[in-house]
Order: sequence, then structure tokens, then C-alpha cells
Amino acid sequence: MLALMQYYLSKDFTVFLARSAEEALEVLQREQLHAVVSDQNLGDGLMGVDLLKRVSELQPHAARILVTASQKLEDAQKAINEARVNHFLTKPFTEQELKNTVGQAVHNAALVAIRDKMVHELKEQLGLRPAHKPATGRSSLSSTRIKTVEPRSPESRAASQSLIPESERLAFRDGLTGLYNHRYFQEALSAGLLSARRREQKLVLLLIDIDGFRHLNLTRGYAEGDKLLRRVAQLVTDLMEDPVTHARSDNSSEIAARYDWDVFGVVLCNADVERALHYAERLRKAVEELDFPEGTGAAVGAVTVSAGVAVFPDQARTEQDLVSAAERALRASKAAGPNRIFVAPKG
Repeated sequence: MLALMQYYLSKDFTVFLARSAEEALEVLQREQLHAVVSDQNLGDGLMGVDLLKRVSELQPHAARILVTASQKLEDAQKAINEARVNHFLTKPFTEQELKNTVGQAVHNAALVAIRDKMVHELKEQLGLRPAHKPATGRSSLSSTRIKTVEPRSPESRAASQSLIPESERLAFRDGLTGLYNHRYFQEALSAGLLSARRREQKLVLLLIDIDGFRHLNLTRGYAEGDKLLRRVAQLVTDLMEDPVTHARSDNSSEIAARYDWDVFGVVLCNADVERALHYAERLRKAVEELDFPEGTGAAVGAVTVSAGVAVFPDQARTEQDLVSAAERALRASKAAGPNRIFVAPKG
């Protein structure tokens, strides 16, 4: 099985093969990894959960995937509680299941690395510095792992402690809406496209603009404009749900961000144009039904949005082309609208 897994995964990833727990620990000491896949039965009385527990201690950013034939709930709970296992592969599994599981795990690990990198940079800007030098290694994760931080001077240590949780939020969140900021969005889009290529999946980019927002700011004031941005931002995230079950999506690779002043960006991974249109249409109707200003009932229908949709690889095959296609679709929507959704033509 090891040889087959290496064969299938080496097409898309750099794979380090370990035939025993001892070899695996040697690799963990030597290489910075994005994901570790372990069978539950390693022989010599050692279990995969034990190895993955060591992985969580040595390389907490690495995704942990347990291969098991057990479907018992208590076994899964133990793996999650003791080894912080992120993903499971149940035997027997197909090549596609293997690729999808590892691909999703690596993608999620990349998003965590992006966030940590941005937190690290912001802490430096706030006058905080790493207590230890970042680890070095072959993986890009090595440059983004965050160590314990201390203030530059003892006098500012107490005050700086209250800034650390806030700095983590400010590093990749928009202060007004709470959505991801533009820089994180761009980084996450790059990671999502890389994952989509590896897994041969589609990825959707939506750009959503509030119609007439500048005029609203001038007539009602910027405070009311900020309220509207927050309310639309809440709808943007609330409506990211499964199109069949209508359950709220917990997929961390689906990103909603404040793309520009009054423009929101949404990335839907492993989604097609039908999924995108379903989401965009529900959002358009929800905004159209907003009671704004809140509680008056006088302006229902006065606020609308226009949206542009582009799909990888249908409309574009590169990040720049995908963004350009979505922006052109949004401009076309605004020109024909307001209150419309346009899909970019196939490239």
C-alpha cells in the first residue's frame, strides 16, 4: 500500500516514504512537512495515533491523516482528542479519495501558514519580535511558523500582551466588516488555485459590488454606509451554504473577503457555475429584501448588489486571468444593471 500511495501522490507532491515509526520520526526531525499520512497499525505494538500525536508536537502545522479500517466512533474520538487528527481515510479507499483527502489537508495547512505569516509580519510592525529565530527547511512552512514573542523593552511588555490577540485578528481581517482582508484573499486565492489544479477540481471567484454605495455615503453619511457594509458582509458569509442541504459550510477553504471599498470577494472551492449562481442569486435577493435603515421598513429594495462570476478552468487558467475575468463580468453586470449577476464568457 505504501508503494501505491507514493506512486499516486508523487505526481502532485514531494513524498517522503517511511517504512517504520522510527524512519517517520527521522523524517520529521529533518524535513518541514505540510501533511503526514499514517496507517493506524504500524506494527511492533505502535499505533498510528501515537505517531500522529508526536507529529502534532513536533510539527503542529502539518496536517495529520489517519488511515484506518475502523468505523467505530470511539476510535475516531480518540484520534481527534489525543493526536488532533484532521482527516481520516477509511480502507479500502480509491486513488481519487486519497488525492482529495491529502490535497484538502495540504491546502488547509497552506492557509494556516499564510495566516501565521501575516500575523508574524504585523507583530513585527507593532514592535514585537520573535523570541527565537524561525526554523529553516525545505518547506515554505518553515518561514512562517510563529514562536513565542516578547516586546522590545521590558517596560512595554505588559501593555503589549493585550495587543497579541488583536494583532492576530488585524493581520488578516478587515476591521470594519470582520471579513478577510484583501491581502489574505489574494494569498488564499493563490493557494486555492494550486489545490484545484492538483486535484483537478473547479474553483469559483465571485466579485460582489453594492450598487450606488458612493451616492448612499453622500446622502446618508458614512456612518450609515459602514452599517450597510457590515450587514451585507454578514449576508455574504451567512449564505455560504451547501446548495442541497442548505447547511452552513464549514469548509475553511471557502473564503469571503472585503475585496475593495464596497466590493466583496468570494472563493468557492470545488464548485461549478451552478453552485456560484445559486449562491449569488440568494445573496442578491437577500440584499434586495434588506430593511435599511434598520427598523424603518421604508427602504426595502433600495439596496441592491451586482455580481461577476468566473470559474477556473472554464473561464481562466491563471490567477491573474481569473481575477480579470471576474472584474470584467462585474463591470458588465453594473453596466446592464443594477441588481444583476453576470458570468464571464469562456476563455
